[in-house]
Amino acid sequence: MTRGDFERLVETAIGTVPPDFLAKVENLSFQVEDWADEETLTEVGFDDPRDLLGYYRGWPLDQRTHDYGQCLPDVITIYQGAVENLRQETGDPLLKIIRETVIHELAHYFGFSEEEMDEIEAHWAAGEGPAGRRE
Repeated sequence: MTRGDFERLVETAIGTVPPDFLAKVENLSFQVEDWADEETLTEVGFDDPRDLLGYYRGWPLDQRTHDYGQCLPDVITIYQGAVENLRQETGDPLLKIIRETVIHELAHYFGFSEEEMDEIEAHWAAGEGPAGRRE
């Protein structure tokens, strides 16, 4: 898939995020790269770039104080190679994988930890919606 086609899927995935959440997003840039670089992999403790679908770098919204300002945008990077690799492994649609990655990284922007996201995603995998309800 071309970079342009993939970027359009990322834009589509961002467009599926509820407007109430997107309205709270400030000073954030989405980017697409082929794969995570060695520095990023070391930072997150991964050896294999296929394991990192996306990454949030920045100052989470819940930690911003009165002295936040005049800052470069936070960045959410989606790694095209890793996402396409996961699609080949699972057969899941690209848009589904990208959307889940976008939501995961946006959650970090809003201040959710990796451990909190692991718990939430375990509920999603079990077919549970908000508050543990089965969907």
